[in-house]
Amino acid sequence: MSIRWIRNVVVDGKQATLEVLLGDRSISDKCYVRVNQDEEYWFRPSSDNRHAILEQGIEMLKSRMSDRKVTGANGSAFPWH
Repeated sequence: MSIRWIRNVVVDGKQATLEVLLGDRSISDKCYVRVNQDEEYWFRPSSDNRHAILEQGIEMLKSRMSDRKVTGANGSAFPWH
């Protein structure tokens, strides 16, 4: 069973969904990040620790969104961690 970190946010004034997927057979066998229904960006995890892989994926999303304004649904700053 895969593990997903999914957050609904507002990006530049439009609703969006951020997603990190971790593993299927083992926690580090399949990992990707995705914004909305965009193409999945697969990555090779730097460890097999669940928390470390999730942090790696979140950092990738943060980097992808660095030039955009990401907030919570209520307009507050989005808490990445």
